[in-house]
Amino acid sequence: MIKTTFFLLLLIGSSAVAQVASFTENEIAQHNKNIALIVSTATDCLDDTYETHLDFFATWDISKYYGDRNPKYATEAGRLTALKEYGKPAELVYELEPISCIGLAMRCLEKGFGAANMEDTWDKIYAQLKIDQKFYGTDLQKNLIQLGWKSYYWNPNPANNSKWDIEDQTLNPLKPGKVWNPVWGGHAYRYNQAVKKGFYYEKDLIIHDATSLVGYEENPPAFFKEIPFFIGIAHAGYHVFPGRNGEVIEAHSTRSLDSKENLEFSEFNPLKSGGGPKWTKTEKYRSGVVVVPNL
Repeated sequence: MIKTTFFLLLLIGSSAVAQVASFTENEIAQHNKNIALIVSTATDCLDDTYETHLDFFATWDISKYYGDRNPKYATEAGRLTALKEYGKPAELVYELEPISCIGLAMRCLEKGFGAANMEDTWDKIYAQLKIDQKFYGTDLQKNLIQLGWKSYYWNPNPANNSKWDIEDQTLNPLKPGKVWNPVWGGHAYRYNQAVKKGFYYEKDLIIHDATSLVGYEENPPAFFKEIPFFIGIAHAGYHVFPGRNGEVIEAHSTRSLDSKENLEFSEFNPLKSGGGPKWTKTEKYRSGVVVVPNL
């Protein structure tokens, strides 16, 4: 039997100390002045990217967007080999674009900041995310919080935290020499962290609201469907999912080119069949943080 309590110290030790960007008063003021434009542009980007994905797949029966962490597609030669295997024209290699869960979120936020002539501020965020090529969803959220976004801890049924922790550890056993598996949710520990201490994973990932998106089972609160854009994470940033109006549009970094689910659209409702963030056989996303703009 796996003893969940054994992992509490490991959870504490696994919290990386990450730097985040510091913004000037002028940057924060400019962000707040232009937040509606940033959000509307980012939202349009999500919808446009998803529609482009669907149109391309309908035409070619493969995805325009390939997982940027899939080793088969790391080089142009690898992508050409894949196209040949699927019987597709080699010329399509020039239309393919890399994608990942955080990559989609960053792609659309970059367009939003660009529309507001805040490229320098976005570059500052990007530089922090790029440190050691980690691109953590938690770091993205912390930067947005510094600019004035509000954070919500989400967990549809905290009564099941301990059961979920055991299931995570059973589905994803530790590899030799490892003490923590990033796909684990650490649900019980992080729930207590958010509710009692007001932060998640790291002390500078502040939680403003640890109740409004908690305990809703399969019925997310109505207010969340009114939020025009959000950036969510599950399991301490292992997965990142942007969305709008209560719906998730998420990308994946390792799936094959012939998968229509490289990009997926769903209701933010992780315990409901068909809801998102989407689960796999071994990755069951059941708690995390969502940040939303202060409009």
